[in-house]
Amino acid sequence: MLNYYLIILEPSLSQGIAMQRLLRFFAMGLCAAVISTSSAAEGGTDANNKVWRVGCDAAFAPFTFTDSKGKLIGFDVDLIRAMGKSQGVEVSIKSYPFDSIIPTLITDNIDLIISGFTITHERAERVDFSDPYYRCGLTFLTLTENADKYKTLEDLKDAEICVQLGTSGAVFLEKAMPNAKIKRFNSPPETYLELIGKGCAAVLNDRPVNDYFMVTSGRKDIVSRSITTDDSEYYGIAMRKGDKQMVDLVNKALKDVQENGEFERISKKWFGYDVSAELKEGK
Repeated sequence: MLNYYLIILEPSLSQGIAMQRLLRFFAMGLCAAVISTSSAAEGGTDANNKVWRVGCDAAFAPFTFTDSKGKLIGFDVDLIRAMGKSQGVEVSIKSYPFDSIIPTLITDNIDLIISGFTITHERAERVDFSDPYYRCGLTFLTLTENADKYKTLEDLKDAEICVQLGTSGAVFLEKAMPNAKIKRFNSPPETYLELIGKGCAAVLNDRPVNDYFMVTSGRKDIVSRSITTDDSEYYGIAMRKGDKQMVDLVNKALKDVQENGEFERISKKWFGYDVSAELKEGK
């Protein structure tokens, strides 16, 4: 079970103690920001170098998060490692606060971002993206006791809604409901704890993140609601703007792992099925 969900799995704890533990575990994830998947020396790289410096958010299960020993794990972690291996490249992964990842990339401190990173027009003005590797959507969670009251996003127009800072869900909500009462947090676990403590009416997030919480927490006092949007959302790997050589190499690596079966194996490990089928349906 995930470290930073331990508190949420123990409803009997007081909210004060639970929050202290949650923040402590989350801090451990951030302190693990120097976790690396290789011992290779770090420094500036280009597409021809043998080390990819990768940035991620360590609190975005099941894509990028830490295990009980502080090791970075998740679908995205396994995927980028497999992609690097296919090109004979070592992969060094570090975690950063989500809202600082793009500036870290732009300032050449990392080469790639993989962290359930939604491809958006706004982000594409600052970074270049690989081909999409995951088709996503949005959902919101609410307490079972409010299930009849909050069935659609429109039902939440006068309620407080929790989101994670800098995510596509937060951006979507700000545009779809400009007058919404939004409470912003640094990580998904904080939003869930706020919901459980009745500090907000709902948590809006990417579907796989909310789904993973529902499965791993086993809570029966929370229900999930789908959100209908005009367009499908896709996750991609971000790189510095204009670095075509790197984009081409990353796309080649992604195609290679899709063709050699590694993508399907990793997908079934984390989701129980091959998510590439949904990706093809959306195109």
